[in-house]
Amino acid sequence: MATAIFVAGPTRIDWYDGSVWTELGECDNDNLPQVSWNDYQHEIKTSSSGAIPEEIVLQNSDATVTFTLVKWDATELAQLEARQRGAQGTTTVGRLLVNDSGVFGIRVYPKTPGKTTYTFLRCYLPPSGMAHSQFGNVERRLGLTVKAVPDANNLLYATGTSV
Repeated sequence: MATAIFVAGPTRIDWYDGSVWTELGECDNDNLPQVSWNDYQHEIKTSSSGAIPEEIVLQNSDATVTFTLVKWDATELAQLEARQRGAQGTTTVGRLLVNDSGVFGIRVYPKTPGKTTYTFLRCYLPPSGMAHSQFGNVERRLGLTVKAVPDANNLLYATGTSV
């Protein structure tokens, strides 16, 4: 029986450059982060099982973290871009992200004490992973979609509790 209501409230997004966690920005209650987990599976079908899988092999998992920032640090955003692309505003063509330290960490940190935090240590921006929106006479928003993959120890994410 469901007995609890889960409300995270405004959320801070931190990023990790390989040496230190730094605040990237904040979401508001209208644009809270979303995390979806993807399990990669291989179905084994035999003549005895027909079209129904006889066994399913889990081949690994990743996650997609989506968030819209209403406040962000432009300097930190530029450093995140440079970490992945090789430089801000340009791209180092042929760069290997995982082996060339192009990945970064993302932490979803609710500002309300006692809420669950999520930490992803190996992330990258997929194609079309960053979108600036609402140009004009309203506050701008920065939408980011981040792909998280397991680290060297096969750890996809860790949870904690906000303080």
